[in-house]
Amino acid sequence: GFTDQIPTSEGIRKQVGKRNAPTNLNAALLHSMFWDGRSPSLDHQAMQPIINPIEMGMENDAEKIAGKIKDDPEYQKMFQAAYGRDVNYPDMGLALGAFERTLNFYDSPFRRFMAGDEDAISEDAKEGWKIFNGRGRCMTCHTFSPSNPHGSDSKFHNIGIAARAQNFEELAQTAVRLLEEDASEERLDELAIGTDLSELGRFMVTKEKSDIGAFRTPTLTNIGITGPYMHDGSLATLWDVVDHYNKGGEPNLYLDGGIEPLDLTDKQVDQLVAFLFSLTDVRFADQNQKFMEQQQAQAQKARVHRDEELSERKTLTFERYHQNKKGDAK
Repeated sequence: GFTDQIPTSEGIRKQVGKRNAPTNLNAALLHSMFWDGRSPSLDHQAMQPIINPIEMGMENDAEKIAGKIKDDPEYQKMFQAAYGRDVNYPDMGLALGAFERTLNFYDSPFRRFMAGDEDAISEDAKEGWKIFNGRGRCMTCHTFSPSNPHGSDSKFHNIGIAARAQNFEELAQTAVRLLEEDASEERLDELAIGTDLSELGRFMVTKEKSDIGAFRTPTLTNIGITGPYMHDGSLATLWDVVDHYNKGGEPNLYLDGGIEPLDLTDKQVDQLVAFLFSLTDVRFADQNQKFMEQQQAQAQKARVHRDEELSERKTLTFERYHQNKKGDAK
């Protein structure tokens, strides 16, 4: 699925970053790059990992970077043919971006179903599509249309991923101080990838309080083959993803207002997951089936723990509700 299939990516000298690597599939359809949208284009985005100290770790010297490519005569010829000039760092970004724009794969069973092929997806997937549009409220952020085949509103939301462990206010204060000292693209990239400030998400770019803990809505097309999921790779399966939404996310002050418990049954969770697996391009059908079986096996083992956690969450939600009611009455 054009991902590394691990929670957070490993870079030079086995350093591990804080973010999950998004898929390159259909990246041309995105309005901004990276989980926090700090890069405006594929061409620009492609240049950042090269100089990030955790990822590829090259010195931020355009001549030295271009020199690595110039050492290969074949590359020199190709760059001359494509751009009419010697190899340079900005053109390397253009070349990488041009390649990524070819990775368009959205001929999914679901799209064929929407085009009129009733047999393209299973009955469970059809029920899952109804839940997606209705009780699951997934379409609020994951929009599909003929002009938007990848299922994302391209906006940023705090959906309560691993938020329980974060002191967002303290992190935000630290981020503002550090970026006041050095607001360069390189420094922002380092902080977003390699420090706990990663959890601030879009706030690192905008400094807007409403963006604390908010991350870009990911594409759903090919979602079955691009796990693990979320900005930190903390959810291993699509069952985990649906369970996360079903329980209402991790409570935090900046949680998106649309995130609340869904009370889906086990059957409805399975149907919604069946729908999500129908979003993978048919050219990856074998891989999709393999990952679905692997994830299903993982989910079955974890389901007991999930039910315990969901029960605990409902109890906590009930207690908070009554605490708030008492506070309102004072």
